[in-house]
Amino acid sequence: MHIYLVYLVLNEQTGLLLFLFLLVLVTWKPETLPTIARKLGKWYSWARKSLNEFLKELNEPIYEMSQLVMNDVDLDILRIARALNIDVRGKTRQEVINEILKKLGEGKNG
Repeated sequence: MHIYLVYLVLNEQTGLLLFLFLLVLVTWKPETLPTIARKLGKWYSWARKSLNEFLKELNEPIYEMSQLVMNDVDLDILRIARALNIDVRGKTRQEVINEILKKLGEGKNG
């Protein structure tokens, strides 16, 4: 029973983490650990943000194509709307055309 409990607490991943923690303690002075932890936190934040941006850019065309199919918006209309910074999500074809015409009318008057 005790051996099984020790294995649950100290499985392969936990053992590896403890080994790395001890290695860091031996390698660096304890005073430098907060600085190292801060740098690792900043790196982790940067890596996570970069991954999220990459996945967003990867999924955006797929999402837009699904919106085209759902809303029956032509590809040319979508390109014009994107050029004018018009959000087409959840809008019908006619609503997108109306916004395009409105934006073009504002540009003509201004």
